[in-house]
Amino acid sequence: MSHDEAHSTGGHKQYFTTWCWLLVMTLLALGMGYAPVPEGIRGALLVCITLAKIFLIASIFMHLKFERLNLVMLTFTPLVLAVILFFVTYGESVGSSTHFIVNH
Repeated sequence: MSHDEAHSTGGHKQYFTTWCWLLVMTLLALGMGYAPVPEGIRGALLVCITLAKIFLIASIFMHLKFERLNLVMLTFTPLVLAVILFFVTYGESVGSSTHFIVNH
């Protein structure tokens, strides 16, 4: 068996394991929609699950496992952009009938 064949076999196992973890995280995220969990906690958990999936996909499928800076930037840049987008659009939706964030 050549070096390429041995590496390829290990790669398929790693890809399958990664796929299984992504499936579990996706099912967990879907289950969160039906769980009796407060909205704030649900949102935080969904963001954490999404960040974990981004990290896993980037490190394994995009081969960024050993490029820490690129991996961190790829994982957290969408989160920062989402927070900025939220605060930019929040003022426009206050008072709207479709505004679901409740201030208690």
